[in-house]
Amino acid sequence: MKSSLEDRFEHIRQQASVEPPQQEVIGSNASPLSFVIPTELVDLPSRGKYYAEGHPLKDKTTVEIRQMTTKEEDILTNKSFIKKGIVIDRLIQSLLIDKNIDSKTLLVGDKNAIMVAARIASYGPNYDVSISCLECGFKSSHTIDLNETVVEDSDLLEEKASQNKKFEHVRTPYGSLVIALPKTNWAVECKLLDGNDEIKIFNLLEEKKLKDQSASVSIVEQLLFIVSSINGVFDRATIKEAIEIMPSSDGHHLRNVYQKLIPNIRIEKKYTCSSCFSEQEVELPFTQEFFWPKQ
Repeated sequence: MKSSLEDRFEHIRQQASVEPPQQEVIGSNASPLSFVIPTELVDLPSRGKYYAEGHPLKDKTTVEIRQMTTKEEDILTNKSFIKKGIVIDRLIQSLLIDKNIDSKTLLVGDKNAIMVAARIASYGPNYDVSISCLECGFKSSHTIDLNETVVEDSDLLEEKASQNKKFEHVRTPYGSLVIALPKTNWAVECKLLDGNDEIKIFNLLEEKKLKDQSASVSIVEQLLFIVSSINGVFDRATIKEAIEIMPSSDGHHLRNVYQKLIPNIRIEKKYTCSSCFSEQEVELPFTQEFFWPKQ
């Protein structure tokens, strides 16, 4: 017997499939100083389950990349790429063996997995960071073993969700999630963010900072990026109005469940502040600085 959420899911139309970019052909000449760059397979947290039909990674559990070279280091220091917020996408695009894959269409969790694998292969697993205590602000240095990053793949998340009724949801055949809200009883379809979405969020934030340097992306704006439809309604203006009147309890539930269901890889550090002795757990962001080990 179908659940009420599955019944409402019947009204949600299939999203358009992603078209792969044109293949890039790179020529090379024989050289007495030639070197075969090692490659490796990276496990994808999404397990390929959240890509639309036609995407090169649909139902693929791994992707092949090559190790970084000085060419990639040039990409990481390219001021134009950094200013446009596309430096990581350009880096990953350069590392991908299959040029039919557009890095901007990679899901955020899969991008993070590729970044960790590339960083370990190029500079080793030790990642030196400076962490500010959330309680007293004291800064301390730590070394993180990237081989111990937290990986939450789609299979593990689905298993956990099946054991918790609070996480009632349906995963659609075309890579989105439909989450039931407890108060309004709405069926909210959410997409997983990819590189294109990250660029849009970056541009939105940069535009807002032109008016106010302390500006940030609001909760409503965040939800507009992930919500594709509500009860089968796809009109963006209507969805925006619905999000704005959504009870805060439903908004919190939506964001919480969404975060719990997103396949990802995280860099976490548990430590005790040497100044105020508070125990903390922090999650470190993925930026271009991630690839520059301290000497």
